[in-house]
Amino acid sequence: MDDYDFKTTRVVIFGEEYVLKSHEADVYAQEIAGYVDRKMKQIAKEMNIGDPAKIAMMASLDIADRLLRLRSNRDTDQGRANEAILRLGQVIDGIQNDGEAA
Repeated sequence: MDDYDFKTTRVVIFGEEYVLKSHEADVYAQEIAGYVDRKMKQIAKEMNIGDPAKIAMMASLDIADRLLRLRSNRDTDQGRANEAILRLGQVIDGIQNDGEAA
């Protein structure tokens, strides 16, 4: 895709309208903006913060924390799956070797 393939989507986040340019579908851009909007509203309510810049910073930190934790969990799960596959392969090799020796 080149620069001409960008789609323009208008979104509202925390009461402000923004124009996003993306290669993704409008629906996806709206979904992302909705997530950020809900997170900002949640933080504003729970932490009783009025400054939109502080709310945006707290929301971005929360979203980044969630992303990094999910990535870490995924990597851990992938490592466990790889170890289980290796052990299973060793068991299968052992069974095959026992069968050939008989």
